[in-house]
Amino acid sequence: MPRTPQQTMEPIVNKPEAYLNLLKDFTMDPWDWNSPLIPAMESKKEELSQKRIQLSPIWEKFVNKLSTYECVYEVKETSIQHGFHLLSTQIRLQGPGCKGLVFLVSMLGLYGVFFVDYDKPALVPLDDGYGKGWLSYYPYDEEGEILSRKIFNEIGILFPDFSKFDNAYASIKVGNIYLGNFEKELDLFKAIFTTNTIFL
Repeated sequence: MPRTPQQTMEPIVNKPEAYLNLLKDFTMDPWDWNSPLIPAMESKKEELSQKRIQLSPIWEKFVNKLSTYECVYEVKETSIQHGFHLLSTQIRLQGPGCKGLVFLVSMLGLYGVFFVDYDKPALVPLDDGYGKGWLSYYPYDEEGEILSRKIFNEIGILFPDFSKFDNAYASIKVGNIYLGNFEKELDLFKAIFTTNTIFL
């Protein structure tokens, strides 16, 4: 398996302090839009964007492979939907209703997942702005759990220098993040990965 075209990174420790440390270069005073830190942020964002471009061909081949999984109904490559620093794919599962998983790889060095089921309320919901509990930081059922573990294993092999995000810390609130758009407050998961959680 070819290694990713980037410098080797140390594994990220699954603790909230380590995750927050990844965002320190993208945290700003919401009232100081003349801050000298902003050009540095833009430069770092460009670095992440270039890394994403380098890794895109590897990711696209992987996404094409996912459609061969037995329980998968449809796979969409959704990187452009989620932002300049992300690779992502949406997997819709076979069966009645609308349920699936969204996998995301952040160029900050982490990969993660959230789960979707339009028929079941989530125990720990990911806030999508509708309050329906359709999106979850944890699997809705055994099928989702088994598939997520299988795909996580493959992503870990594909991107050996990246670490799996621990969703136990997903709903921790963080603020004043300027990664893409400025966000006054949001979940840690959404800060690292995406605020666009549309699943179609």
